[in-house]
Amino acid sequence: MTAAEVTRRSLPLLVFAALALTACGAPSSTVRSAPSSSAVTTTTSASTTTTATTTAPPTVEVAEVVDGRTVTVAGGRRVVLAGLAEPGACWSSAATDFLRAAVTGKQVRVVGDAVLLPDGVDLAVLALEQGMARAGQAAAASFTAAQAVAQAAGRGLWGAPCAGADTVAPPPPPPHTPPPPPKETYTPPAQPVAPPPPPSAYYANCAAARAAGAAPLRIGEPGYRPALDRDGDGVACET
Repeated sequence: MTAAEVTRRSLPLLVFAALALTACGAPSSTVRSAPSSSAVTTTTSASTTTTATTTAPPTVEVAEVVDGRTVTVAGGRRVVLAGLAEPGACWSSAATDFLRAAVTGKQVRVVGDAVLLPDGVDLAVLALEQGMARAGQAAAASFTAAQAVAQAAGRGLWGAPCAGADTVAPPPPPPHTPPPPPKETYTPPAQPVAPPPPPSAYYANCAAARAAGAAPLRIGEPGYRPALDRDGDGVACET
């Protein structure tokens, strides 16, 4: 018997055996399919953040205070404090003195047209708070707020004598007061002055009186004496 015949005869037996095993509940081989994996691609967009580094300006020394809102720093740069009005005649001297006291001997920073003190305070805002400056028409809200504080407290230019004005009107002239009437003074009447006594004269006789041009001699006249008045009528040497 050839191999082919043997295989052909045994094939039905093999099929029968397989069916029998299935009927008896033999475990069947379960083929599990491998789970499909989905590739998730995450695209990360890398954003580049640029950090701007601000460098603070160097400190400088104030070389001169020009007026109540203008200073000159070392190097010759002149800085007019932004946001401040031109000082008024009534308080300009006080404003200049205030700036001198605020910046003398101190290192400041100049940022644009602002001057920052060593503690970071804006010099213009400090002047407004103390009533030593007036905010300009286009001043920032922080400037007008600082000015309102000084105005409410009556500091600096908001107090006497300026009372918020740039100039002070001259005081009114005093009322005209007529001069008092002259005092009446009593002048006593002049006392009669006694005539000086007549000069003394002596005539030895009437001839001498006639020679002197004094005759006749009346009583009381110089040279009269009873010896020359023979008739006693008060006239001597009448003839």
